[in-house]
Amino acid sequence: MNCLSPLLFIGVVALAPEVQADTMYRTVDAQGQVTYSDRPLSSSSQRISVDVTGPNAAEAARLSKEQAAESAADQQRIQQSQHDAEEAKKAAAHEAAQQQRCNAARGRYASFAAGGRLFRTDADGNRVYLSDEDIDEQRTLAKAAMDSACGT
Repeated sequence: MNCLSPLLFIGVVALAPEVQADTMYRTVDAQGQVTYSDRPLSSSSQRISVDVTGPNAAEAARLSKEQAAESAADQQRIQQSQHDAEEAKKAAAHEAAQQQRCNAARGRYASFAAGGRLFRTDADGNRVYLSDEDIDEQRTLAKAAMDSACGT
């Protein structure tokens, strides 16, 4: 049941004129089927009176308030769910960036740990080979950066 049906029902009940009684007809056919109608369907139709009570304005107001509170709670749950999804997305992006930094730091450390002739390029684009002391220093710095980025 959608949320408009109860509101529509409450509105119709609240605006409906107060009726004390109404006339109905009860008809039983040859197969035993009972049919109720506002006019006689056959000569065997029995006239019955149905008492109808008017709407209760206090109950309609209570139901309207209750439904408004439920709607507000649903809206708040939707907003909280969207906020949680955004936070999860941010956390996942942060985790991915952290993993990328860790992988880069590991690669840098691996290149210094492997040894061999390492170089850097100067401002003119020329290769400047690192000395053994420079390589040891860069290896130590790369290890510290890897430990910091990877949390190990």
